[in-house]
Amino acid sequence: MSRVKLRDIADYTGTAISTVSAALNGTGRVSPDKAKQIREAAEKLGFKPNLAAQLLKNHEVDIFGLIISDRLTRLTGHGVYSELQEKFLNECRAGKIRTQFELDRTGGVPATFSDGIAKGVIHAGVISEPLRGWLERNPAYPFVSFEEPWKYCVRTDFETGVRKAVQYLAATGHRRIGLFCGPAQFDLSKQMEAGFREGCKEFGREIRPELIRRHSLAVGRDHFLECAQHVREFFSGPVKPDAIIAPGQGFCTVALYELPRLGVRVPEDVSLIGACSGWEAERVYPQLTSIELLVANAMKMLRQLTRGIAPENPNQLIPADLVVRDTVVSRFQ
Repeated sequence: MSRVKLRDIADYTGTAISTVSAALNGTGRVSPDKAKQIREAAEKLGFKPNLAAQLLKNHEVDIFGLIISDRLTRLTGHGVYSELQEKFLNECRAGKIRTQFELDRTGGVPATFSDGIAKGVIHAGVISEPLRGWLERNPAYPFVSFEEPWKYCVRTDFETGVRKAVQYLAATGHRRIGLFCGPAQFDLSKQMEAGFREGCKEFGREIRPELIRRHSLAVGRDHFLECAQHVREFFSGPVKPDAIIAPGQGFCTVALYELPRLGVRVPEDVSLIGACSGWEAERVYPQLTSIELLVANAMKMLRQLTRGIAPENPNQLIPADLVVRDTVVSRFQ
């Protein structure tokens, strides 16, 4: 027989998982009658509380959660997620804070919120509608979003970063700058396109619709095949880019393989700039010029929220750095 979970009790009593957790743990605002109903249902269903969680609660150990809402295939080798995990673990270790990690692929409310162990959470990935609903019902819960807009969030200012990249390309003689980005509903895509258009307007570069392309939500091999197709399309028309700005390392890695097959050299014929982490940019050859995201400040904000301190700046945009490496060359040479 499978172990009874909080979700089972919630379904049985017609209440939210957070209400069940609050009633069983004696926290939150739950009426005495409702709490009694939930406790009786838990006993009837044979619910056994997590003893480890109870011990941790009794000793008031600080536990911070890190939740990544995305596919397992994107967890490793992903610039944002890999760097975030490393920094989160290092800072928690330095502060003697226990950690709870969850990879959530359900599109619902992650279990970390219902088990009630973590004092607060840093969340990366798209905030699903069920999770939005839970957060709206529990506004006091310490929750910091990373790279996605929310009440308390830390994001990289890719708009300014892409604008810097266009400025640098214009200053080095590039005339036809292309942009490759993701679906329009993603915050990163919005920032990149806004920075691209702002930079082109400010630094006198024509925005050519045929040089702006978007990838779909394809993953794995399908994503790389799609990137390769976009590379070929960039260079199949009468107007060919002499520079391309793209999100992440994936497109640029494919371009470094595909372009020589088209007789196009990097950086002699086309310069490449990717919005990614430094370690991603340095693990390809030639090393990639990059608009680098900075994993910072999320832990500081979470610490403040768990202590009941309102952050002075709840919606932080961290400047992105342009780091010039081997995939950009001056067109004046």
